[in-house]
Amino acid sequence: MTQAIAAAGARPRLGRREWGVLALTLMFWLFDGYEVYALILTMIPALHSLLPAADLKATPRYAGYLVSATLFGWATGGILGGVFGDKIGRKKTMILAILVYAVFTGTSALVQSWGQLALTRFLTGVGIGAEWGVGTSLLAESWPAAYRTKGAGLLQSGFSLGAFAASGIWWWIGGQMHLSWRWIYVIGILPALVVFLTARRIPESYRWTQAHRRGESIGVILRGRYGRHLIVALLVSISITVGWWAISSWVPSYVGQIAARTGGNVAYYSGIAGLLYNAGEIAGCILFGFLADAWGRKPTAFVFFAGSLIITPVVFLWVHDLQAILWLQLANGFLTSGLYSWYTIQPPELFPTAARATAISVIFNGARYLAMFGPIVASMLIQAFGGYSQAATAFGLIYILGALAVLFLPETKGKALPD
Repeated sequence: MTQAIAAAGARPRLGRREWGVLALTLMFWLFDGYEVYALILTMIPALHSLLPAADLKATPRYAGYLVSATLFGWATGGILGGVFGDKIGRKKTMILAILVYAVFTGTSALVQSWGQLALTRFLTGVGIGAEWGVGTSLLAESWPAAYRTKGAGLLQSGFSLGAFAASGIWWWIGGQMHLSWRWIYVIGILPALVVFLTARRIPESYRWTQAHRRGESIGVILRGRYGRHLIVALLVSISITVGWWAISSWVPSYVGQIAARTGGNVAYYSGIAGLLYNAGEIAGCILFGFLADAWGRKPTAFVFFAGSLIITPVVFLWVHDLQAILWLQLANGFLTSGLYSWYTIQPPELFPTAARATAISVIFNGARYLAMFGPIVASMLIQAFGGYSQAATAFGLIYILGALAVLFLPETKGKALPD
């Protein structure tokens, strides 16, 4: 009897299936991060080779268009992917999404105009957005509650690892080998090969299978309190997403501009800035999960929002030394990108299985319909102010919205995942 009670109270163990789900989703998220950050790192040199000489002065504006096209595709694909993930399953949707973004990242290497690049980036965004929600749902539904938060933080770090890899590859290709920006997109074809080799090993969510058999309706589940959770969580998402795309996505370009003024190698320093930013991001994403278990979801998110509000003017407005700005990217990445672990931790805990992929995809990707205008507005402010500093500081106020909105969500620490 004593042994039975002890066994009943024992913490569940992570088995081969759980680690396999983490490994596969982490790998695919790594590729997500690579595909996104490849554009951020190379959009300026790409535009310099694709734009007519007369339009080069408007490079920041065209860069804003490219980022916005990616975000528009990401938002559209994300919402469609969430709906399909709840309708046909996590596994099938994930495989299709990965193939889409791998193929169109590869074709980005072949474009001959900025318009063609905008189109391929839109289609790449569709695939990336569609993969995110089902990957998050699959992990949340596969890992036991005792480890789910830490697993979610590790999963989110995969995106950061991909961005870190893209920074390192660009540092080598552009800064050391002086090769074309097109090569970084050729490498982006790799996820298609990985899917071909691992598709049979991707498991389907048992929770989704059971909910699908019960025939539960997405529309009914998202009414009432779930609908309220969706609206508040979307406000939190707007703060995180608009803040990142209107501010942090300009870090490599901002550092490259400072390096150019001193005669430094732009690709080299922008690559280093990306590496340091993403190193901080990886640490922030992982630690967010541990802190959320210790402090709770809401206090942890609030601290990261407050830190992001402070670090933005420090990096962009108050510090001017190139070396200091580079090292500050560790803290910048830790805070502003560490926030992204909130998506993988709290939203899946707010909604039942039959609507989980749809709900978290709307939260994560719906904000991108607004965020897509952030880079365009930011590029206009950059041109108006003659630099990044004032524009970034102004946009940094968006973090106040997130800090306040997260307080209106229920605390989900220690609660079971809704069925």
